[in-house]
Amino acid sequence: MSSDHLLDPSWLARLERMQVASRRAASGSQAGKRRARQLGSSMEFADYRAYVPGDDLRQLDWNAYARSGKLFLKKYLDETELHVSLYLDCSRSMSYGQPSKMSLAAKIAAALGYLSLCHLDHVSVYAFDRQIVGSLRGLQGKGQSLRLLPFLAGLQPGGAGDFEQAVRSPGAVQGRPGISIVLSDFLFDGGYERAVSYLQAARQDVTLVQILSREELAPDYQGELRLIDSETAQAKEVSVTGALLADYQNSVQEYQRQLASFAYGRGISYVAVQPEQPLETILFSVLRQAGVIR
Repeated sequence: MSSDHLLDPSWLARLERMQVASRRAASGSQAGKRRARQLGSSMEFADYRAYVPGDDLRQLDWNAYARSGKLFLKKYLDETELHVSLYLDCSRSMSYGQPSKMSLAAKIAAALGYLSLCHLDHVSVYAFDRQIVGSLRGLQGKGQSLRLLPFLAGLQPGGAGDFEQAVRSPGAVQGRPGISIVLSDFLFDGGYERAVSYLQAARQDVTLVQILSREELAPDYQGELRLIDSETAQAKEVSVTGALLADYQNSVQEYQRQLASFAYGRGISYVAVQPEQPLETILFSVLRQAGVIR
């Protein structure tokens, strides 16, 4: 996947005005508190970004305007900061679908990472199957998107997934409180509960984004089939009937309900999306309504 295809350039201004929501910040906790958006809380210059309608005119850099004829806002470091960690499931099951679940995960991560970098948050990205197979850590500033996007575009599906084993890998979790967003189908033989508990114990504000294709949710199969597990390569002969498909769909829906209920019980966010949905809808409607971004 080309990094040019991860983000639509026409969305960049909209993304720059959004930010990842933190329940810790909203509750007034000192841990994970957001960097202030007003100018002057700290006079250490950090970055520029282009002006978009609605921005505070007091933050404009008129010297830059005099030089270039373009409007820019200066951004300054504050004493508070947010650490955003993005976990991308790169197990083999994520290659399923057209477009694939993994391609959607990379695009969502690109958007969330970009808008976080624009707000000077610290951004770390971890790709995993049964272990961390690639990572970028501690990115800060919009210029770091030049590292983030090629990294995400180059990810490839690997082997069987084990979420708990992956997050317990050395260096897989930030040492400071922050936000951890997991992009996965959550089809792990070992489950997801202990991994989420581990992240929360590390003082992470967790969001689960489950990606399942429409064919996985409502397959249109019939007759005698040989089904092969994409991760274990185990095969099973199946006679597909209407009753079997109904049972399957009920099982998938029940699994999603259990995952949502688990998240609710732990005080974390859960969002279900599909690769067939327009990315613009997912970003500016689904994730926003779920309170993942604002």
